[in-house]
Amino acid sequence: MKANKKTSNNDPKQFAALDIGSNSFHLIIARLVEGQLQPIFKFKQPVQLGEGLSNRHLSDAALYRGVEALRQCAVRLEGFHRDTVKVVATHTLRKAKNRKRFLAEAAKVLPFPIEIISGREEARLIFRGVAETSSESTGSQLVIDIGGGSTEFAIGKNRQPKFLSSRSIGSLAFSKEFFSSGKITPKRFDKAVVSARQHVEPIANYLAEQPVESVFGTSGTIKAIYQWIVKRDGEQPLGITYSQLQGCRTDLIAAESVKKLNKEWVSPERRESIAGGVAVLLGIFEELGIERLVPHDSALREGVLYELAGEVLLHQDVRERTINSLAQRYSVDSAQAQRVLSTVQQIWGSVAESWGLTGQDLEVLLEGAAKLHEVGLSISASGVQKHSGYILAHAYMPGFNAEEQRFLSTIVRYFRKKIQTAEFPDLILFSQNQLIKMLIIMRLGVILNSDRQNSSSLDEAIVEDGALKLQLKGSAKEDSVLTMQLESEAKIIHKLGYELLVC
Repeated sequence: MKANKKTSNNDPKQFAALDIGSNSFHLIIARLVEGQLQPIFKFKQPVQLGEGLSNRHLSDAALYRGVEALRQCAVRLEGFHRDTVKVVATHTLRKAKNRKRFLAEAAKVLPFPIEIISGREEARLIFRGVAETSSESTGSQLVIDIGGGSTEFAIGKNRQPKFLSSRSIGSLAFSKEFFSSGKITPKRFDKAVVSARQHVEPIANYLAEQPVESVFGTSGTIKAIYQWIVKRDGEQPLGITYSQLQGCRTDLIAAESVKKLNKEWVSPERRESIAGGVAVLLGIFEELGIERLVPHDSALREGVLYELAGEVLLHQDVRERTINSLAQRYSVDSAQAQRVLSTVQQIWGSVAESWGLTGQDLEVLLEGAAKLHEVGLSISASGVQKHSGYILAHAYMPGFNAEEQRFLSTIVRYFRKKIQTAEFPDLILFSQNQLIKMLIIMRLGVILNSDRQNSSSLDEAIVEDGALKLQLKGSAKEDSVLTMQLESEAKIIHKLGYELLVC
């Protein structure tokens, strides 16, 4: 890993994680000290990005607030290399149809790619953040994170998550839906609590079979409610109880509006979303039968930070474990997958630099395509590429952000037969040209191993005068079926704007 430009070669390595949330943006920077991550800087910027989401479109004002917050984060990240910083976005950008505009504006001020992660991936990383910063525990734990637009649930044991879920109930979203006029009444509050309970029912069903020993709550909403209780009651309890939450409900209804709520209890940045947050948490308590919830300081950003450090220092790429797990689950022919992988890696090694395909992320995606292109055989051999593409587009894939998963599923969807470029996904982290080139390498790897034999057909691959040139081994040159397949593929590749020569 490259050292931070602001430090000498003898200084501890530094890592940074930025969480682009619906309420606030959170930046954390940590340094490595004797094998442990030591936080050295935290920065929080209230943005209320989710407040500007209407009809699944970010308003100009929200976009401006978000970009300005990123500009401030960029100042604090000067000198960091790309491989030591990870930026993730959650619910609001998952939902925003004009997120591409936001990402384009963000790229002008922040020199690090923004990865939009799924709700389940968010829950997994939150659980990791709590697990990595908690004392050793063998008991089953439930971690709850109430954000502005969604709430994540993670249940696990021995630092391993077993159940992950993201529900579309958030403090800001519920405040807008049930208390938009600012008026708070018992009837509106009850409606909000019932709605939250309905959303949480699947988690209750799981807990009925797998009870937990402890419950943790993370992020701003839960911390704000806890601090409210502390200031109101004049003491610091061990956690949040149902009766204390009911007290918050009583306070809100008595105030009739968040504007009239005691200003010492809730900070200005949380006032607009606090009523919805209390309603969501009450619904969760009631539906899950929670007696006490303990606030925890770590959350998504810590989970991202520890995962990033693991990838860089220990080469613990969660995506590789996910690939191998899916291959095993769908009983993929491992021998054939390895043949294809060996061939695509051979081609990759020869063309990656000249084709602009360098980078660990692209290597992992190519490995994933080779190992998983036949997962669809578990459904049917007919149209296997369609089945495989569908499975990878909809499977839960820990470690992969949303765009990486779309990129991978597209390569697999078109590893053979016709290519419909009109169906290619919009890309921000990668380019369409990179997708096409990766697809060409993958298709050739499959064709060169279509006989499913261990003998290799490819001698070498080179890029010469802009054309991809394959040198076949002697026996392969005499294979009329292979020759015909490659001639047909050359025509398809030509339509994509590239030239294939076989000799």
